[in-house]
Amino acid sequence: MFSIFFKELFQYKLVLKQLIWQQLTMRYRRTALGFFWTLLNPLLTMVVTSIVFSMIMRWPLKTFAIFLFSGLVPFTLFSNCLAQGMQALLNNESLIKKIHIPKQIFVVSTSVSLLVDAVFSTICLFIIALAIGAPFTASLFILPVNFLLLFAFAVGLGLALSIATVSFRDLPNIVGVVLQALYYLTPIIYPLTFVPETYRWIFALNPLTLFIEIFRLPIYEGSIAGPDVYAKVAALAILSVLFGIYTFKKHDRYIVFKL
Repeated sequence: MFSIFFKELFQYKLVLKQLIWQQLTMRYRRTALGFFWTLLNPLLTMVVTSIVFSMIMRWPLKTFAIFLFSGLVPFTLFSNCLAQGMQALLNNESLIKKIHIPKQIFVVSTSVSLLVDAVFSTICLFIIALAIGAPFTASLFILPVNFLLLFAFAVGLGLALSIATVSFRDLPNIVGVVLQALYYLTPIIYPLTFVPETYRWIFALNPLTLFIEIFRLPIYEGSIAGPDVYAKVAALAILSVLFGIYTFKKHDRYIVFKL
């Protein structure tokens, strides 16, 4: 089952590349600023949120902007991959009904295009962060690994949810509400130390807390998370991918009949 999943992706690699390129180019087609929206959207979010919450938390604006940036990067990639990946089958309904093609290719291509967007926007935003005082250390070279781990975690969940969305069309609305709640229940706009010790165990159950940590430490503090943290993150990523592939391949033969 798992070998078939990747074998099909390899056999249709040219289609996969074309779909990725198409999504990258079509996303900002006929817009005045085009690809610059990839930078402007997170930049404006970071600026507005930083101004508001730095006043509330009494942090220096520059310090809080870097802190927020290190949390927004992983959460934005995760939420986008989940929200758009789970609807990839519905968005390509007409194509799925017309030709035979591995259906996972739509979820994977959507997620890869979002990963490319996230990497480019992160590079641009980090240049700005460096200008306002973010540390530039060797620990930043761990970020590609962090991106891949988070990407695997998000794609696995996206594969499973895309199958469920075919049968339950209300699911994207439910997931949207859950993601909005996760934004505030994950230490993105505040450090975990702000949470009373009595309730920190609840935040520890949130897997995104670990992903935020492995991004925040190199970007904000100039250090790398310990091997125990990476072991947990890697386990989450692997389990998510295995669960996603198993769920997808178990039900993908019935997709065309439910669309």
